[in-house]
Amino acid sequence: MVTNDRLIMPTRVVRDYLNSSLVWSDFLTQGGFVSGDIVVADPFKAGTTWTQRIIQQILDNGEERKDALSDTSPWLDSSFGDHATMLAMLKAQREAGERRVLKSHLPADAVPIAAQVRYLFVGRNGKDLGISFHNYLSQFSAKTMDEINRIHAEWSNDPTRLVIPESVQEFFDKWLDTDGYGCCDLFDVVRSWWKLRDEPNVLLVHYRRLKEDLRGQIVRIAEFIDVDPTRLRLDVILEHCSFGYMRERAEQMAPFAGTHMRDPKAFFHKGPARDYHAEITPEQSARFDRLALEKLGTDCAHWLETGEERPGASAGGRRQAA
Repeated sequence: MVTNDRLIMPTRVVRDYLNSSLVWSDFLTQGGFVSGDIVVADPFKAGTTWTQRIIQQILDNGEERKDALSDTSPWLDSSFGDHATMLAMLKAQREAGERRVLKSHLPADAVPIAAQVRYLFVGRNGKDLGISFHNYLSQFSAKTMDEINRIHAEWSNDPTRLVIPESVQEFFDKWLDTDGYGCCDLFDVVRSWWKLRDEPNVLLVHYRRLKEDLRGQIVRIAEFIDVDPTRLRLDVILEHCSFGYMRERAEQMAPFAGTHMRDPKAFFHKGPARDYHAEITPEQSARFDRLALEKLGTDCAHWLETGEERPGASAGGRRQAA
């Protein structure tokens, strides 16, 4: 591990069909992080966009921007994104003194960890997440899939194409069989960020908590990013961060403004109404639970499932889950 007083450098490179950690080197070369920067990290479909939107609304106190969310809060380490444009935008934000919000779907040890940055890691019941991930991937346009497969074949010398099964149950099994189906290893990502849960600049956020107490979680996130929640127009922010409001504005809210999908609204499919019991078998559910326990350990697996800390968790862990 390469460190100094303020920065822990990535210790591994992660590349798959959808992600590439290599762009972080370019980000650091052009100036890297500054105080006030925020990183939202999680496996796909855990609540990334929801959390980005909450942070944007906190920083803007409920005002709406003309730009799409992804135009100002980029998925920098996407394999198929326009990295040059994203880096140029982030540089311009830094020079203008704006607070920057970046997102990542990488493990913590593939991302630079800076003391002056706030990191929010978002978790979600993994069975709902896997089903939602299938819906998301199945809605990618043919053009996007061709681009993803072209890029993957070029760097990996592997011509195997990413093909998404029509059946959610078939996908779920393959996703578990292959540690993420070559798209994102859920357990690897969760385990790596869980290890950092006691760090003062890391906050664990859970989809269930957002769903059940959005107001309380907005306040909690505001305090974490050093914004006084008593000065926020909370009722306006609550409305602007609701699932229905965001879905109706899918072209503004979805990653890449939804241009990589057949229909941007499909990104906001069932959202908080999703229930894995209706879509996968009891055997698949039990298998996921066994793998989670094996790969994450009891405490982390319990948090991922419920958003709650088990009794006896560390003081830092309790702070993150409060």
